[in-house]
Amino acid sequence: MLRHTIEKSCLLAVAATVCLSWATSAVAQEEVFNFEIAPYTAYRLGGSFDEKDGAGRVDINDSNAAGILFNMTANPNGQYELMYARQRTDADTSGFFADDPTIDMDVEYIQFGGTYLFDGEQTRPFIALTLGMTQFDPELPETGSESFFSASFGGGVQIRARERLGIRLEARVFTTFVDDDSDIFCSSIDGAGGCLIRVDARTLTQWEARAGLVFRF
Repeated sequence: MLRHTIEKSCLLAVAATVCLSWATSAVAQEEVFNFEIAPYTAYRLGGSFDEKDGAGRVDINDSNAAGILFNMTANPNGQYELMYARQRTDADTSGFFADDPTIDMDVEYIQFGGTYLFDGEQTRPFIALTLGMTQFDPELPETGSESFFSASFGGGVQIRARERLGIRLEARVFTTFVDDDSDIFCSSIDGAGGCLIRVDARTLTQWEARAGLVFRF
């Protein structure tokens, strides 16, 4: 009788342990994260301004970039996205001055939009679309920054997409809508005053490949 009681108690204990382990695992699997912060590093290419009535040109050089993304869950497959991206680089000038100087320049994007994530467990492909502003800030004497409306479109994949810590790999294209006939980068270099360039283009395009960590909470 005692042996039977002990065996029964052991079976109940094993069953309870299995049920508890399953319940704990299910809770862990069902954990939902509503927010993501993703700092990233990138490499950015492209971007140039052409002079409207001449052969002058400003070419933004390819260089490293960095930024941070903040995402908030909107629905099971959608997120709101706030993005800040910065490129510290330089730009080659031609056709304006005798020595065609290279100028230091910061290019910054501040944009808001959304991300759509396709179904998946450990890996989830996604696409993203944002709108906002681009700021060009050349290091020229007594020169202010120039800001224009811009948009970006990207796509990539999130790895370990259901866990607290993940990886985000992405390619993104930025399009800045420059006002036609705008005078920009007004300053003086080597004693020559005035505006550096009158734009002969309506868009400026840059491409970016990026990789970052995703922190979910």
